[in-house]
Amino acid sequence: MFTRVQPAAPDPILGLTEAYLADPNPDKINLAVGVFKDAEGKTPVLDSVKAAERRLVETQDTKSYLPIDGPPAYADAVQRLMFGADHPDVAGRLGRTSATPGGTGALRIAGDYLKHNHPGVTVWVSDPTWANHHGIFAAAGLPVGKYDYLDPETNRLDLIGMLDAVRRMRPGDVVVLHGCCHNPTGVDPSPEQWRTLAAAIAERGLLPLMDFAYQGFGDGLFEDAGGLHALADACDNFLVCSSFSKNFGLYRDRC
Repeated sequence: MFTRVQPAAPDPILGLTEAYLADPNPDKINLAVGVFKDAEGKTPVLDSVKAAERRLVETQDTKSYLPIDGPPAYADAVQRLMFGADHPDVAGRLGRTSATPGGTGALRIAGDYLKHNHPGVTVWVSDPTWANHHGIFAAAGLPVGKYDYLDPETNRLDLIGMLDAVRRMRPGDVVVLHGCCHNPTGVDPSPEQWRTLAAAIAERGLLPLMDFAYQGFGDGLFEDAGGLHALADACDNFLVCSSFSKNFGLYRDRC
């Protein structure tokens, strides 16, 4: 049964980690995987997470199935964290939230949704972007294009290039945006640039998909949601794939 199955190519990130472990340099730093580490190089469990886990152990009274789209109270809390409790989309209950296995799972489900419900769309990702964006959307059967993002001479945001690319996209296409802490460049739009981008995306009739994996790791929980608020102000519809793997350190829990 398995004799004709070819092994997948080695993960380049895991290869970097293996090289790191084998390096005897006492001052080495592992930047291969995006995880928070303390001064001793360990990835701790946050005190807030420990407290929440203790509360679960003490109060959880069933392991029965959850709803397919996750616990309603969790969905409400996610929306309040992203937008703020007073945001019109939250107060008006205009959004819908489904729990997924991590931010990667959210992106794949978004890809499947787009493939089945919006045939013919192209998904546009920044150049460069998180390498898995290409594989996730391609695996969902979607064509993936690139848009200019970083000015190679200044290492700053190429807003003109982004706007030119947006104007060339077909109405209905999907533009993937990093909510904050752009991976891998670390270069984010300013609040004014976010508003300019959101207006151009709305004018062109595109569907924004925000990958929001680092809320709170940039300028603060509220400040990091500025791009999301700009999209909400300008666009009738948008998708958000948020994750707490990073900001709560829930890497293995796929939250």
